[in-house]
Amino acid sequence: MFRVGEFARIGGVTAKALRHYDAIGLFAPAYTDPSNGYRWYTPAQLPALRRIVALRDLGVPLGEVADLIAGGADLREVLARRRRELEEYQERVERKLAALDIRVELAEDGPDVVLRTVEPEPIASLSAQLGPGADLGPIFYELEEIVRDAGVRAARPPGVLISDDRGIRDVEVFVPVTADVTEGRVRSRTLEGGRVAAAIHQGPYDDLQLVLDGLKRWVAAAGLTRDGPMRIIYLRFGAEPELEVPDAYLASHDGDFVTEVQIPVG
Repeated sequence: MFRVGEFARIGGVTAKALRHYDAIGLFAPAYTDPSNGYRWYTPAQLPALRRIVALRDLGVPLGEVADLIAGGADLREVLARRRRELEEYQERVERKLAALDIRVELAEDGPDVVLRTVEPEPIASLSAQLGPGADLGPIFYELEEIVRDAGVRAARPPGVLISDDRGIRDVEVFVPVTADVTEGRVRSRTLEGGRVAAAIHQGPYDDLQLVLDGLKRWVAAAGLTRDGPMRIIYLRFGAEPELEVPDAYLASHDGDFVTEVQIPVG
């Protein structure tokens, strides 16, 4: 028979692990001396210990290992589940490696892009066709004024949906609402949720197009499929006091503007 330290060395574990396995009822010594508490193990116990070590190396939790050793779980089922978990982990790692490669390719001037999920939300919107660099302010003012008068402005940031054309752009300016608005050209609908590639821009809108272009390059390099118009969300912006926009989204200076650009992806 072997003392705990020697048996641990033969079995490929630590003495601390053997004591822990004994304490939780997973793997008990063949004999424990009642006078001094010394644990003794036999070579016949090695196959059972090796089974525990092999399962732990695969990442099987101790609770499931105990069930397997006790005969209360199916080995094939446990291993198949662990395989699925490892495959999912591998997919997550591969996505992170791909994102890292993209970041290296775009160098330091590329935006910091994250993939995240946005929830559906009710909006009121106005559509228009505008040239590049056209001022969206008058459209926002018109829409915010209508929503204010209807008393249905939700405390969430406004935004614009924009086509990817470099010429005349189809845009849909929107404001989040708590109920439908029916007035003139205003359209009420639910903005779809889903997964988006998103980047944050801070400061004036002069170089916002650079962020949009960088985001598009990121999506293309990642092999993702675009699934809808680009979205620009105004997290902090300037607005006239009479529009009664929630204070949390207002900034006095354009250097404090915060804008999120999003591309829905499939």
